[in-house]
Amino acid sequence: MIKMKTTLLITLLLSMTVANAQEFELNEKGAYERQEVIQVEGATAIQLYDRAMIALSDWTGSDGKAKVGIDYQNQETHTLIYKGMFYLGYKRVIINGWDRYGNFTLRIRCKDGRVQLTLTVPTVTCIYDKDGTTKVYGLPEVLGEKEKAGKKKKERMEKLIDNLKNNADTIFVAMGLKLKGDNSDDDF
Repeated sequence: MIKMKTTLLITLLLSMTVANAQEFELNEKGAYERQEVIQVEGATAIQLYDRAMIALSDWTGSDGKAKVGIDYQNQETHTLIYKGMFYLGYKRVIINGWDRYGNFTLRIRCKDGRVQLTLTVPTVTCIYDKDGTTKVYGLPEVLGEKEKAGKKKKERMEKLIDNLKNNADTIFVAMGLKLKGDNSDDDF
């Protein structure tokens, strides 16, 4: 009985590990990509487009350090593309350290009753707090460093990946609420 429970537990843990590894696959261009379709019954494409514009103008990220800006908009095709950065955390190096940001593109395509969100994160930007030196790393490079790293560095890299996925979750949840007409912050 104990052996069976142990086997089940190991199987469960392995399947969870495989599922987590599969969650962070890179696309053919070496970027993290996540896509979701949000259903909004009764809303027209133009209403959803307007809600998306408002949501993007309001969003600054859960930590207030996100930087976003419109890159493309087409009201006729109800398409928006935003490019920006979201904060991934701080990595201390002796006295100073690096602020890390995920560079993202958010494509929003609106149709009557639904919106397709596609978030792509191709690179991570690191900014050294002492002198402002900036380094940009592609995600394949980041993941390659993780595979070669020791235990402590792997843990830091896992935290960076978790932060990236959490930021993606935050964007999708916030956009979903705004697209569905959540005006809970309106006191007008």
